[in-house]
Amino acid sequence: MKAKYVTGLAILLVLLFSGCGSTKKTTIQTIESEKSKVAVSNQKELKKEAKAESDTITVKEEKLVETPEAPVPKEKYFVIIGSFRYPENVKKYEEQMRQEGFLPFVLRNEEGLYRVAVFSYDDETRAREKVHAIWKAFPQHGDTWLLIKK
Repeated sequence: MKAKYVTGLAILLVLLFSGCGSTKKTTIQTIESEKSKVAVSNQKELKKEAKAESDTITVKEEKLVETPEAPVPKEKYFVIIGSFRYPENVKKYEEQMRQEGFLPFVLRNEEGLYRVAVFSYDDETRAREKVHAIWKAFPQHGDTWLLIKK
């Protein structure tokens, strides 16, 4: 009886340790490399998420008002590079933008804020592409955003 027990135990141990076909042996090194892969994968995902967040364009919908110095253009989408409360600050900023190569124009919303725009479009996709292009070419203007005319 004892011989049957020992034989059965030996067969069981052989089956347990021999495995079936081409199963991969798990070792400490494999586990560590798998953890590294996961860690790297998670870092890549976090970078993608951070990039997606940083690529998110601020969009505001505002009613624009006509003034002698700020007529309301016919387009619907505006790439805004600066916002000001006081007209004297707008003039200084417009000049600075001209020196950087932009052709700025001024919009005024119904709350009295002046928006310095550098592009206007009837196509939202083109406007968004221009915001991204400004971010890429002019990192100092990473706060450029999109205004939609009500």
